[in-house]
Amino acid sequence: MKHSKTFSQIKVLSFLFPILIISSPTWSETKLDETKPLLIETNTEIVSDFLWRGNSFAGEAENRRNGATYQSFTYAPALQPSINVWSPEKKFQWSLFGNFQLTNRDDRDSDRRLFQSKPGGVGPSYLGEEAKFYDPYDQDPCVRSIQERISNGGEGNDPCLGYSPNGGYGPKKEPNGNKRSDGMFFSMSYHFDPSRYGDFVVGIWFYNTFQKTPNSILAPNTQKQNPYVSGGPSNIQNANNPDAITRLVWHEYFVQWKLPFLKIVKPTVSYYTQYSTENGGLMSGKNYLSLSASYTFREEEFFRIMPHFNLGYAMSNNAVDNRNGIQDITTSTSFFFGDFFIKLAHIFRPDLYLWDTNNYYGYAGGDPNKAHWNRSSEDGKVTNPSRIYGADNTSILNSIEQINTGNSLLDAYTKTWLRESYTLQKIPSHLFYVSLGYSKTF
Repeated sequence: MKHSKTFSQIKVLSFLFPILIISSPTWSETKLDETKPLLIETNTEIVSDFLWRGNSFAGEAENRRNGATYQSFTYAPALQPSINVWSPEKKFQWSLFGNFQLTNRDDRDSDRRLFQSKPGGVGPSYLGEEAKFYDPYDQDPCVRSIQERISNGGEGNDPCLGYSPNGGYGPKKEPNGNKRSDGMFFSMSYHFDPSRYGDFVVGIWFYNTFQKTPNSILAPNTQKQNPYVSGGPSNIQNANNPDAITRLVWHEYFVQWKLPFLKIVKPTVSYYTQYSTENGGLMSGKNYLSLSASYTFREEEFFRIMPHFNLGYAMSNNAVDNRNGIQDITTSTSFFFGDFFIKLAHIFRPDLYLWDTNNYYGYAGGDPNKAHWNRSSEDGKVTNPSRIYGADNTSILNSIEQINTGNSLLDAYTKTWLRESYTLQKIPSHLFYVSLGYSKTF
């Protein structure tokens, strides 16, 4: 009986063994499907300037901060980490992108005025400057008194009793540090199943800065007024007003269509519509249409080359100017060495009239009373930051304003021509940046 029982067990095992062998792959596949992981893509870059869609988010602001001429290449380096997380079936995609400026983060005195009550406030640029030039609205009697007493050797009225050189009426730092370009981008998108008509993606994204950003002022009725800020006591839309409520809060919906032909170069048509109302609602309703393509040479090799192309068209550059045109033609070439890469990028802005506006570059010195300094949107010129502030510039501009030939029409024409000849510069139509980065997929 014992021998018979053992034999029966062997027969049962020999019967089950083929079943286990056959069923094992199926069970294994089911297990793998159940534990299919998320796909995570990471990218970290150090860029020479934060440029996107032809916009300069740091370099041009740094030019204004430093009183420098706008250039095609500005060194305003930033750390830009990003991460993409895909659902297991690659339908949903979540993205995070950060920008963190690495240099010139602190605010500095950019208007170079000798005496001020507050940052961006009225004040003389040199001893002896007449009050009609630096304080035409009689905003700050203390600063006028200090200027008068020092220029006259201590004589004159003193409405600010107890003033001392350390009493607070000196040069002030305006809100202009590069830390104000720090921000975070978040995107959510859904990828539809591929079809013979191509691949379609829909999504939404948000970009928010962490600090006050003077070029993105909120609606006027929300603003805190500053009685000393240059431009008049009711001037609340002043980039130098430290009390202004300012943030870049940029939101868009988008649709992307990956075309069903020439797939080797990944042609993609994208449409973005902006619904955020930052900058006093100025940018709400802006539309951006783009065509992009890219190709990777030696795709599976250690050393790879990837050129990329993007043509962007703006349909209403903002709610006030309402101009249409090619916003940017961006080309870049990335050289990969394993997971490391170097990128060289060029941005061409062919339609400069999209950018030739106070609603992009801001008023000269952040002062709406100088809106007429950029009176033409057809010449491709804006006010040069290096020709606004300081004793040298101010003395020249004041001398121009004092021209009086007895012919008011001739004087007005002469003043305008001389001021524009001195202060205006060509908008750079070509912008460049380089980056060094590392990418990894998990």
